[in-house]
Amino acid sequence: MARSNIYRMRIAFSDCDPAEIVFFANYFKWFDTSSREFFTACGIPSWRETKAQRGIIGTPLVDVQGKFMNSATYGEDIEIESSVEEWRGKSFVMRHVARRGDTVLCEGREVRVFAIQDPENPLRIKAVPIPEDIRAACE
Repeated sequence: MARSNIYRMRIAFSDCDPAEIVFFANYFKWFDTSSREFFTACGIPSWRETKAQRGIIGTPLVDVQGKFMNSATYGEDIEIESSVEEWRGKSFVMRHVARRGDTVLCEGREVRVFAIQDPENPLRIKAVPIPEDIRAACE
């Protein structure tokens, strides 16, 4: 079974659209936050530290998907469970499940890469192989 982390939060009024339900894009924002929280829970230092120590600037997205099943509104407490579903050579798939109690609100998948600044063009980034020690800490 894959290691997982749970990020808990309360939905704010500003997270909702005029129908008073969560605006869909906020789930992707929360998934992004939950991804970083996952790495923190695994003992991985901040991206500032990994940049200083290894040149790794973070784990940018290269693909994202979401499936919305139930709505949520402001004042509700939700949790997002995040785990790495698949490790690849230079990318990995994160799975997120947003729940209100036992009710699944949304499921998402993100394909991410570990990235450094491209040495040939510092205005660009470049995917690098996933560091084995980071992978081991997250499994």
